[in-house]
Amino acid sequence: MSVVRTERNGKIAEVVLNRPEKLNAFNDELFTTYEKALAELGADASVSVIIVRGEGRAFSVGWDVSRPKSEGNGYVHRAAHEDWLRLRGHIRAFSAVFDVPKPVVASVHGYCMGGATLIPACADLAVVGDDTKIAWPVLPIGGGMLGPVATYAVGSKKGKELSYTAGSHMMGPEAERRGWANYSVPEDQVLAKAREVATEIAKTPLDMLEIKKRAANDVLIRQGFRETLDSCAGWDALIHTSEGNRWMSGKLAELGIRAARAWYAEGGSLTR
Repeated sequence: MSVVRTERNGKIAEVVLNRPEKLNAFNDELFTTYEKALAELGADASVSVIIVRGEGRAFSVGWDVSRPKSEGNGYVHRAAHEDWLRLRGHIRAFSAVFDVPKPVVASVHGYCMGGATLIPACADLAVVGDDTKIAWPVLPIGGGMLGPVATYAVGSKKGKELSYTAGSHMMGPEAERRGWANYSVPEDQVLAKAREVATEIAKTPLDMLEIKKRAANDVLIRQGFRETLDSCAGWDALIHTSEGNRWMSGKLAELGIRAARAWYAEGGSLTR
């Protein structure tokens, strides 16, 4: 089965993240296939609106954190330039919904974590579930991109809080209240609401929708949104080279994710 499935219903198309057994975590195959699916639908004149959603219990938990192990602390640490090039590709894929010429509605349920939060943040509209957890990484490993992008929706104070505090999160109603999402609805109604919104949007002629999207995006671009996206790879690559990040990665490799979360929650990092 493909890791990304495309479904069509008249003028509305859906891009479905399809790794439910991994909670739709992004790996190289998913990045490539997802970006290709969006590009194809963006160029298809029969499609006016795109919905992005996840199969199974979650929208997406972000990056697939399974990495090749090496001697030492258990993780491969890339050179900064190599990491920067890799992250630029990831950001391009996560933010592709911003560049697709037609409106994109993110249908977000279950969990939306880590890098996956960039998709609704860059989409034109977002519908979330009341019980949806929009979360930052549970350990301070990396993290040079999520906060800056979220700032455009939730403001600098909340964006910094989410970025500075490992394991921070918003539930659906708060995401709606802060403007990160357009609607928060009962969990079993998320997709139906996204389709309802997409149907109303699709009534507007496609050429008008594309002009409206360019006009709206132009405001964000003038506010520095594009530069923020471009700079995120650099900040994330830089933080990956920090001694603190290497230490935290080592602890994760040593303890495993569950024990490392407990260790961090109990203040184990304060003894460093």
